[in-house]
Amino acid sequence: MFGRVARIHSACMRRLLLSVAIIAFLAFFAAAQSAQAAANPLGFFWDNSFTNIEDYYHPGALVVAGNCNRYDERFAKAREAGAEVLAYLNPIEMYDHIPCKLNEGFYMGDRTKVPLWPFPKYGERINWPKTHLVDLRMRTKWSNHVVDYVTDLMREGKVDGVFLDNIGARLWERVDWKNWPQKEKDDWTDGNVDLVRRIDAARRQINPKFLVVTNGVWDRKDARGFEGEKYVDGVVLEHHRLAPWPMKYAGRPFGSGQHRRVLIMAKNPEDVVGWSTVPGVTHVAWQKDYKHPPKPMVPYSPVIGSP
Repeated sequence: MFGRVARIHSACMRRLLLSVAIIAFLAFFAAAQSAQAAANPLGFFWDNSFTNIEDYYHPGALVVAGNCNRYDERFAKAREAGAEVLAYLNPIEMYDHIPCKLNEGFYMGDRTKVPLWPFPKYGERINWPKTHLVDLRMRTKWSNHVVDYVTDLMREGKVDGVFLDNIGARLWERVDWKNWPQKEKDDWTDGNVDLVRRIDAARRQINPKFLVVTNGVWDRKDARGFEGEKYVDGVVLEHHRLAPWPMKYAGRPFGSGQHRRVLIMAKNPEDVVGWSTVPGVTHVAWQKDYKHPPKPMVPYSPVIGSP
């Protein structure tokens, strides 16, 4: 009995200490928070229903087009109304079945031409079901193609930037990252850093206002990973609770700082308002799935660092 009471007490103390840590973190950044406008609405439109998209026709809104619907006229209307539109791309893996004709162009027009990750054996690594990791080492055929493809989007001028899914300093446990040999980890990190470095160099020449956001963090607990932050405008923090580490990471500097975009996909609806006032966060949402968003869950705020 006493052991059970002790365990309950210990669990309560852990929850109390976590709450205290979050409160202390917010207090530490109070000055910065008071000077920052609250975050604006964010919406992902993966399907073709476009439910609620008119509610994102507003300055400050940021919407992400999916694999297959990038050129729908409703995204053009959103841009005309002052919203920013990012094109979704998944540079880290090849789908076993390409989602649509538009997506075929990104994958070289023929999925069999895309080189796969060569370790521990060619094509063996799988991060997400029905996909295979691609060869994202520095200056590979695939990496060169991604840079060229994004460069073409800059010249085309029909989107405001790209949302590079899974790009960052590391992968997660679905692909058993912690057990990768160190050289393989370094090859992955260096390839991701080199990719965004070259995309950044291209946009400086073509369109410095073009946004580059990665759905992956650059923190792998050493300087090698953080190098990538210099070349992107920000990251997505996906399904993190309001806790000290993600809240602190949201405030990190990215790129030149002129067009910072730190996007939050909240873990639940209750966290949306809390995330909207965390220093460094520029856009926030919660979506039950990625097909289409609900109506904006936070009010529109003055736009800071707009392209």
